[in-house]
Amino acid sequence: MGKKFWANVILCVFIGCVASVVLANINSALTPKGVLVSDPVPSPEAVVLMDKVLLTEYNLFEDPGHVVKGDFQVTNASDTDILNVNVFCEFYDGQGNYLDREQWLLGDRIPAGQTIHHVMAERRFVNTASEGMQCRIVDFEVAKASFFELHRVEGGHHGEAEASGHGALPAGDHGHGTAAHGHH
Repeated sequence: MGKKFWANVILCVFIGCVASVVLANINSALTPKGVLVSDPVPSPEAVVLMDKVLLTEYNLFEDPGHVVKGDFQVTNASDTDILNVNVFCEFYDGQGNYLDREQWLLGDRIPAGQTIHHVMAERRFVNTASEGMQCRIVDFEVAKASFFELHRVEGGHHGEAEASGHGALPAGDHGHGTAAHGHH
């Protein structure tokens, strides 16, 4: 009984322990919706506002060629702008049995107190036996202040507003000289 024998014994014991743990937990891994399937969990920042961000209307339909069109209306009744809303839909057959699930990301920014209507079309494969569905918002991001902000000058290109800083024209020169427009 050399080193190889004991190495094989230890390896077999280890594999046996792992297999017994897997078999003992297989019931929790096998759910009615599939193996290791769990519901999405919202982020901590979304949990606080979840009751104020509502999926007020939704409709999904499939065009020929497996292009699924989603029509979602989201109302933000909170006092905070939100964005990147995750909508989770589950599909059921005529008897109410679970068939499939899909998730959509609505990338719009929804200002506080407003409702947006988001329509999207993308190539997806939704179970053709589905006769019913149930959709809900499962997560979103709270909009943060922008990293930079654009300031627009009234008057547009030919306005009389003054600019200063790097790249500004000298006082009185608004870029209308003969060389600027290529006139002779």
